[in-house]
Amino acid sequence: MLVEKDDIKIFILYVLGKVGYPVDKETLHSICVLDGFITSFDFIECFDELVSSENLIKTETDGTEKFSLSDKGRHVADTLNGKLLNSVRETAVKSALRFLDFGKRGTEIESRAFEKPHGKYEFTCSLREGDESLLEMNVTLDSYKQLEKVKHNFDNNAEYIYRGILSILSGDADYLLK
Repeated sequence: MLVEKDDIKIFILYVLGKVGYPVDKETLHSICVLDGFITSFDFIECFDELVSSENLIKTETDGTEKFSLSDKGRHVADTLNGKLLNSVRETAVKSALRFLDFGKRGTEIESRAFEKPHGKYEFTCSLREGDESLLEMNVTLDSYKQLEKVKHNFDNNAEYIYRGILSILSGDADYLLK
C-alpha cells in the first residue's frame, strides 16, 4: 500500500496517463483503489490537490466532468513513475484496462478445461456481455502444462487477448491500443 502523499499523487497521474483519455472522478477513483494500493480517503485528498495544482485538467462532456493530465501532470507521471514499484505499475494498469474494458460494461470472463483422449486437453473460453457473445474459442492443447499456462494467461489477461485477436483478425494494430 502506498502511504506517502507524493507517491499516491504519482500513482494517480501514472494510472490516468496509461488510461489515455479523460475519465470522470468516480471512474478514476474506482480504478485507483481497485487493487488496494491506495485508500479511498487518500485518493480524494490527493485528487483534489492534483486538480488545484493544475496537474489534472477538468473538462465537461455531455454534462459530466472528466479529468485528464495537463502537460505538467504528464511530465510528473513520466519522470517520477520510477518511484513506484514495477509490480504496482503493472498491476494498476492491467486492472485499469480490465475495469474500463470489461468491468463497466459488465463483461463476463469464463474459461474451462477438459481432458480429451490420447493425452490432449481442450481449453474453452468466452467473453459475454449480457446475452451477446463477444468471443468464444476452443483450443486443443498437447499437454497439461500448456493448458495451465493458457488458462492462467486468459483468466488474467482476457482484455489483452481479446484486443490481440481483434487486431490480428482485422489487420488493424489500433485494436491493441483501444
